[in-house]
Amino acid sequence: MSNREPEHYKVRLQSTDLTQKTPNYKHSARIFIHPADFLTFGFTSGCICNVEIGPVRREAIAWPQRDKNVGKGIVTVSRAFQRAAGLKLEDVVRVTPAGDVPGAASIIARPTAGDTSSLVGRERERWEFELERRLEIAADIFPGLVMEDLSLNGAKYSFAVESVNGSSNNVAKYAPGSTRVTISEKHAAKQPERPVKLRVTGIPGLQNLLDTLYNDFLRFFEVDPCNMPVMLRSCGIVIHGSRGTGKSMLLDHFAATNWGTVVRIDHELKPPMVSEQFKATIDRQTPSIILIDDISHLIGDTCPNRQSYIKAIGNGLDALAAPTLHQGRRPRVVVVATCLDYFNDIPDELQRHTRFGRHIAIPIPDAAARKEILRSWNPWFQPQLSEDYISDLGDRTHAYSPDDLLKVCERVNLARFRRVEDISSDEPFSWADINTALKEVRPTIMHDINLKPPTVHWSDIGGYDNVKATLQTVIRGPSTSPDKPLYVPPTGILLYGPPGCSKTMTAQAIATEWDFNFFSVKGGELLNMYVGETERSIRNLFRRAQDASPSIVFFDEIDAIAGSRTGDTGGGVQALTTLLTEMAGFERKGDVFVLAATNKPDTLDPALLRPGRFDEIIYVPLPDERARETILARKVRELQFPVGDLDMDALVRLLEGYSGAEITRICNRAFMGVDVDGEYDTMAVLQAAIQNTTKLATREMLDRFERWAESVRYGH
Repeated sequence: MSNREPEHYKVRLQSTDLTQKTPNYKHSARIFIHPADFLTFGFTSGCICNVEIGPVRREAIAWPQRDKNVGKGIVTVSRAFQRAAGLKLEDVVRVTPAGDVPGAASIIARPTAGDTSSLVGRERERWEFELERRLEIAADIFPGLVMEDLSLNGAKYSFAVESVNGSSNNVAKYAPGSTRVTISEKHAAKQPERPVKLRVTGIPGLQNLLDTLYNDFLRFFEVDPCNMPVMLRSCGIVIHGSRGTGKSMLLDHFAATNWGTVVRIDHELKPPMVSEQFKATIDRQTPSIILIDDISHLIGDTCPNRQSYIKAIGNGLDALAAPTLHQGRRPRVVVVATCLDYFNDIPDELQRHTRFGRHIAIPIPDAAARKEILRSWNPWFQPQLSEDYISDLGDRTHAYSPDDLLKVCERVNLARFRRVEDISSDEPFSWADINTALKEVRPTIMHDINLKPPTVHWSDIGGYDNVKATLQTVIRGPSTSPDKPLYVPPTGILLYGPPGCSKTMTAQAIATEWDFNFFSVKGGELLNMYVGETERSIRNLFRRAQDASPSIVFFDEIDAIAGSRTGDTGGGVQALTTLLTEMAGFERKGDVFVLAATNKPDTLDPALLRPGRFDEIIYVPLPDERARETILARKVRELQFPVGDLDMDALVRLLEGYSGAEITRICNRAFMGVDVDGEYDTMAVLQAAIQNTTKLATREMLDRFERWAESVRYGH
């Protein structure tokens, strides 16, 4: 690749536009560049390029020049693009490669002239449908594109595209079925001048985040650059959050502020061109916004040019920070990147305070935010019941991201079409449509290890009344009376006792009874991961549980990762340290409860039992008489044992000292080897099975539980 600066080009019209009488909208966003320059400066066919003249920047689609009569130093454009960009023939523009063409999520168009009083209601929807057909032909859509002389039922209008994805200087690809086209009733207006304030607004459900973003970061780009404190010298910030929370949409709103020239960096730009983009923003000395959507596509662990991208981005951010450090003068350049998780996706080299030292998380929307998002879409509910529908849907969609909510609304619409059959019908959505949609769409964050537990109710667990009552008292208070905080709920609950005594079923019952989202993981599975993966998995587990609150994080066999640190130099120490750190911050984690189960409480690190970690410790003993009777009766019904000769009371006494799991196993295996077609004595078969089964819970084990409980109770 050549080291010389990208050339400036004279603008001319495409030869086809000189000869055609009617405009050809197809490919009108393309700018044709001489093949030699196309290769030299790293352009990619069909990708975005920036077209700049002075402080004004537009986006176009780069394409190699096919007209052999056009020499180097000249670019050709369509008449539609020339008019939209305000270019004059023979103007000199600077053209640089940018990145992939995004999809057009939303397009707003306005009629160019005429009486617009009829463009309301169903009539406007018909014109929007007609405009969609024309835009589909154009394919690549840009603000200022004028669709002339659309005809419908004898009427005729011309429409000018005012914005695409909220921006007035970009280009995006029309996607049939997903691009939303809206006709505004006012005539096309002049594009506004660049605002002084760099403030992102108008995203439903994110107002608190947008206020924080402005107050803690963006407003410092509005002050006199000569008065910039040295500690605020970084121009970069990372927006991170789960899939579907609106990170890409937030970047589109950054672009739509019209505050400065927008530059998008993605994997289509090679590292040298990334460096060129940073250098160009500094040389331009005008407000600029550099956007990097999903930076992990550039610097992820498996990316082939990872280190080169890290170096290019890091050096670019350092160059932007240098004037503040040495001269107290901050460039008006904002660099915004997005990723799923800041600590996992951003390498240490880029977390320096001169680079991406700042980050802000987009949360999963709470109920109020979900309702605000739903209202913004104006779903097709009965007007008099609309607020009831929205309130109900918002309350029932715990852990749903904005993207999940959109899928729900799409499914609601589909359910309505299935029900009414007539697509043109005005019948609104119904409760049944909503219920159908919620069965079909689950929140994205509940995928992977985040699983709903098997449906287990308290009635499925025989006996253990004291354990159930304690757990209900601990959890029910803050869950049912949030406005009356009579006490602070515990951050963690530790269940300990002999193996096979329903500790896991108890955790599942809590999640079922209180409709909590349930995260379950075995300690041994975490510890068997590669170095560093255990700690990362624990952090991700707590982050996702917080996003999906109210939720329960259940650690089965917690002793595997939380054993005493004495003499341990392996991965368990790092895992325990991470677990302690996450639990220490629980006052900020919302309605998230940690449940843990262990058969070896005396091996746990004492730090886990300090205030703020496992505040509540509950012994789950061997099943008492009532519990044994419940388990036995259930297995007798399930396996259809002949009950004529059964002495249930005697069997319950014989089963004393066995765990629930052992009683279940005894019943399941009792008739193995028995000729069930011949004569047999059910009571004798079960008695023999009990006598041939060794109890796992020894007296020594039970004494050890008692000694440990005393040591915890008296602190020694």
